[in-house]
Amino acid sequence: MPVKAIAKSSIARNGVGAYVVPCHKISVQYCNWGGSSTGLRELLKNGQLDNIASKKKGIFFDIFKRTGHPKLTFHYNNDKAQEVEVANLNAKEIEQKIQEYSQRSGAPLFKHNHKVLSINDSIRGIWSPMHTPKSHRHQI
Repeated sequence: MPVKAIAKSSIARNGVGAYVVPCHKISVQYCNWGGSSTGLRELLKNGQLDNIASKKKGIFFDIFKRTGHPKLTFHYNNDKAQEVEVANLNAKEIEQKIQEYSQRSGAPLFKHNHKVLSINDSIRGIWSPMHTPKSHRHQI
């Protein structure tokens, strides 16, 4: 009697087949006259933000001119958004913040010390004495 395989659809994983950037949009908010927005205005004036945007083609940059402290809002594919205050930072530090937060997945950070996270089922399956028939259980 031939053995038939169990039909199972493949699980989509980022990096297998295609790569989707986790951060899809960055909203940049700055003030035109406030002193805390000097670094961000410098980044916009020198065209450095254009260079960053041309390197990161999968990310949409949205720029708002509003009163208040400058901030960057990163929108991720898992419907999470993270705001980063960039008040009184220079252009180089803001560029580093954009680089750091655009590479994140949007999931909360946690320590990987003893946790095993997997989307795959166990190869061996679960085992307990109750999963075997009574006739095959160990008799004492």
